Amino acid sequence: MPLGLTHLTPDLSKRRKNHHVAMCDDLLRLNVGGVSYTTTKATLSRFPNSMLGAMFNGSMPTTRDDSGSYFIDRDGHLFGYVLNFLRSSQLALPDNFSLIDQLSLEADFFQVEPLIQAINEYKKRRQHPAARTGCLLEVIEVRTGSTATMPTNNSRVKTIVSGRSDVISHLPSEFIGPVERLMHSNDSDFTELQLNGSNVRLKLAEHLQEEGWLLIDSNLSSSSGYDSKSMISSLIIEQSYRDRWLLPSP
Repeated sequence: MPLGLTHLTPDLSKRRKNHHVAMCDDLLRLNVGGVSYTTTKATLSRFPNSMLGAMFNGSMPTTRDDSGSYFIDRDGHLFGYVLNFLRSSQLALPDNFSLIDQLSLEADFFQVEPLIQAINEYKKRRQHPAARTGCLLEVIEVRTGSTATMPTNNSRVKTIVSGRSDVISHLPSEFIGPVERLMHSNDSDFTELQLNGSNVRLKLAEHLQEEGWLLIDSNLSSSSGYDSKSMISSLIIEQSYRDRWLLPSP
């Protein structure tokens, strides 16, 4: 045994014991509508301005059942989603979740504002015109220039988006301006549009991710050749970035 280890062991044992006691003191048992949960005071108090935060920081009275568990007269099953959000700050719901309106009522009752916002965003994604069936969107950025300009901002850039007409027409105005909307035809289920602006592909990617779209494929292709119309022979390079996005069915 190394020198001095016997002197450290009692202190280490004491710290571990104190840590264990602190964890036990922090543990809380809940009875929510007849469903039992075990969590910590820190988790329930994560959002101090919520009702749960007020209940477990002493600002609101609490009720206990016969076993000593804190009793909350709400939907016990749905509270599991509320508790998971308190633990991770993420709204995790199963596919084809059909109780979103009921969960929204629970979030309102417990006054967990970030959860309320997450549920509203979830509802908004489900109301998207393509959300019921799932669909694809393709974004192509073509950069053309000489060896002296590629891949700088001096190269010519063209961005094309193609997909379902109703999906493209619902893109924000920063991507589909008045000119682009005039080019858009409502007579066809499929539309291909050229978008104007700088860094459109990257900005559109950020928007699609926020709306719940998934990038399922991305590739880069390149070609080159000499411009026969130019008096000075120069090598012209064309690079195409192609992204394919999927909006899954809920």
